[in-house]
Amino acid sequence: MKLPTLLKSLHEGEHKEFEKFLQSPFFKASGQYLAYFKYLCKHHKGFELGKAELEAAYRRCFGKEALTEAKLYSLMSGLARQVEQYLAVSTMMESEGGHLQQLLLVRALGQRNMGAYFRAEAQRLVVAVEAQPVKDKDGHLLLEQLHHEVYFNPDTPKYNTNSPALPLAMGQLDLYYCIAKLRYAAEMKARERLLQVKYEIPMLDAVLDMTAAPELVEVQPLAAIYHQLVQIYLGGVGEQEFKALRLLFAEKFHLLRKEDQHSLLLHLINCGSSLMAQDCELHEEILSLYKMAIDADMLLDGKRVTHGSFTNIVTFAALCKEYEWAEGFMKQFSPFLDDTLLPPTLSLSKSIIYHAKGLLDKAQSCLEQEVFMITAFDMVARGLLMKILFERYVKEENDYEFLVGHLKSYEKYVGIKSLTNEKKTAYLNTIRFVKRMTTIKSNKKNVPEHDKEILRRKLCQLSPTMSKKWLREVIESL
Repeated sequence: MKLPTLLKSLHEGEHKEFEKFLQSPFFKASGQYLAYFKYLCKHHKGFELGKAELEAAYRRCFGKEALTEAKLYSLMSGLARQVEQYLAVSTMMESEGGHLQQLLLVRALGQRNMGAYFRAEAQRLVVAVEAQPVKDKDGHLLLEQLHHEVYFNPDTPKYNTNSPALPLAMGQLDLYYCIAKLRYAAEMKARERLLQVKYEIPMLDAVLDMTAAPELVEVQPLAAIYHQLVQIYLGGVGEQEFKALRLLFAEKFHLLRKEDQHSLLLHLINCGSSLMAQDCELHEEILSLYKMAIDADMLLDGKRVTHGSFTNIVTFAALCKEYEWAEGFMKQFSPFLDDTLLPPTLSLSKSIIYHAKGLLDKAQSCLEQEVFMITAFDMVARGLLMKILFERYVKEENDYEFLVGHLKSYEKYVGIKSLTNEKKTAYLNTIRFVKRMTTIKSNKKNVPEHDKEILRRKLCQLSPTMSKKWLREVIESL
C-alpha cells in the first residue's frame, strides 16, 4: 500500500498545507479525502497504518455500513494521487529561485506562440541563472533548455547568423555533460576502491581534456574541483595537489549548492585518508574538512552521528594535538550517537586521546572488551593496542610476550578479515614493520643510528601503510 508511505513523506509542517491543497477544485477536491486525511493525522500521527487501521478509520469517518473493499480502495488510491500531485507541485514551487516553475512558464508561452512575452520571460530567466556565481550541472541544463526553447521556437529565424541561441545551447550542454560526467566518474572511482568492482567510463579522457584549463577555476569552479578530484582518484596527483584542491574547495565552499558541498566533503575526506596510507601528511587538512562539515551542519545524518565518523574525527584531532577541541567535540556530539553504541564509542575515543597524550596505561584501560565487540571498531582497537604495547615495551621493556602475541594474532586476524586489497596490504605492512622493530629492539637495548637509518629508508619505500606518522616517531624512540 503506497498511501501510508506517501503520508509518511509529509513533514508535520506540511499537513496544514496539504489540507489546503485538498480543498482546491483544480485538483479534483473531495470532501472524503480531506475528512479521511484529518482523521489519520489526528489518530495516527506517525502514519503507521495497516489494512485494519485504514478500514477502522474509514468506518469512523463515513459509517460502518458505507465500507466496501472497492470504496476503500478508491479512496486510498485517490488520496495517494493527491499526495503525489502535492509533492510534485511543492517541488516545482520550491525549486531554487523558482527556476523550474519559470522554465515551465517559458515552455508554455512558447507552445502558445506568445512572441515577445515568451522571449522576455526566457531572457529574464537566463539573466537570473547566469547571475549565479557558481552553477551546478542542473543550472547549466536549465540554461541549455532555455536556449533550446528560444532557438526552436517557430518565430526564431533559423538562418540568421546573429542568432546566438544555438551555440549557447550547445555550450551549456557541454558544461552540463562535463560536470555530470566528472561527478559520476568520482562516484564510480570511489566505489571501485570500496567494493572491488571495475567500471568502464567512456569519454572520460575527453572530458578531462575539456576541463583542464587553469582559467576554469574562476569561470567554472565546480567543474575545476570535480576535475581535480577525479585526477586524484586516477592516481595522477599527490600530497601537494590534494592540499591545493582542499584550499580551492574551502574558498568556493560557500558558493556551492548543499548537495555538492556534502558530496565533495565525503570524497575529499576519503581521498585524503587514502593518500595518508601512501606517505602523505594530510591529517590537518582532513580535520579541517570535518570542521567544515560541522560548521555547515552536515555531520548529523537524521539527527544522528555515526560512530565511525565520531571516532575518525577524534583520531584526526588527536593527530593534530587538538585535545581540547576533541574533548569539546565529544561532549557536544556524543548525545547524537546511537544509545547502544555510546559506551564503546566513548571508550575508544578516550583511548585515542590518552594514547596521543602519552598516557599509555589510561589508554589501555579504556580498551574494554565491548570496544572489540563492535565490528567497525575491532581493527582500530587492535591497531591502537599494538601501538600502546610497543611504546610501553620501548620505554619500559615490559610486556614483551604480550606484544609479540598480540602482533601474531593481529596479523592472522587481518589475513582472514574481509577488507579491500589496499587496506589489507596497509594493515599487514604496518604490523610486519612493528614486528621488525620489536625484533631489533629485543636484540639491542639502544638501537644504533645506523639501524634507525635502515628502518627510515625501508619505511619510506613501504606503501601503503597505516599510521606512517606514528611509525616515523617510534623509530626515533628506539
